[in-house]
Amino acid sequence: MKMLKIAAGITAFVLLAVAAPTSAQMSGAVKENPAVLLVVFGTSYPEAQAAFENVREMYQEEFPDAEVRIAFTSDYIRNKIKERDGIEIESPLTALAKLNDEGYQDVAVQSLHVISGEEFHDTANVVGCLSNLGETYAFRNLALGMPLLNSVEDYEATSEALQAQFDQTTAGLERTAVESPRDPRETAVVLMGHGTHHPANSAYSQMASILEKDYENVFLGTVEGYPAFEDVLAKVKASGVSKVRLMPFMIVAGDHAVNDMAGDEDDSWKTLFEEEGFETEVYLKGMGENDDIAKIYVEHTREVLDSFVE
Repeated sequence: MKMLKIAAGITAFVLLAVAAPTSAQMSGAVKENPAVLLVVFGTSYPEAQAAFENVREMYQEEFPDAEVRIAFTSDYIRNKIKERDGIEIESPLTALAKLNDEGYQDVAVQSLHVISGEEFHDTANVVGCLSNLGETYAFRNLALGMPLLNSVEDYEATSEALQAQFDQTTAGLERTAVESPRDPRETAVVLMGHGTHHPANSAYSQMASILEKDYENVFLGTVEGYPAFEDVLAKVKASGVSKVRLMPFMIVAGDHAVNDMAGDEDDSWKTLFEEEGFETEVYLKGMGENDDIAKIYVEHTREVLDSFVE
């Protein structure tokens, strides 16, 4: 059903393009500067959107000549924000159609996903289809930047980028830093990833292995995949620590982080660890608020822009 929906949307876009030239083509208002479209699943939590703003600001600093925009892949999130706040956020397809209509010839679509799962591949399908519209209507250059975890170097850079978070954290659900550094013999760090039924879920196991190699008592689990909570709990118990620091391994600290990780519900990770006798604290910031994580995405986009031909 999802693929049919994507195909129908792309077909409509193509038919519109073939029916008549865009206003930019008719007026000759062709843009020579590139555009960067940041594509994310999205979040309806206002506090969590600080991660997107941090990434966007870094892109504007790193690529001052580029037009930087953002699109959400989730219909549900876009509709919720529109109904609640009256703000319309574009899908990747409509955002690209608008950029095309405005005369942008060179567009880098940067995935802000963590792994190359279903959402990433949906975006790749859109970019692939729009890359073949025909010489008259196509972008001169249109390509997709890879997600956070794409190469061994990405995994290693992500591990290094997270080190500052392991040494300092926030208390409770407030965004205030704890002054004392972490003693790994006393406090374990547990990162919560989203997880997926897509084969790309294997990325979480590789990331977990690298984190355990690089740090003492740092563990990664997922809400909807492997490693699961039970796998992480067993490692925390075996470590001999008395405290657990919970952090989202997600670009934003949205619904999963607020509720599944840090909530007071019976099945939240915070509650489950406390029931096992561990003292808990949470770090409620998405990885997009970490500048060193954002720089990994920037380098993926730079590779795309450097590949463009004039």
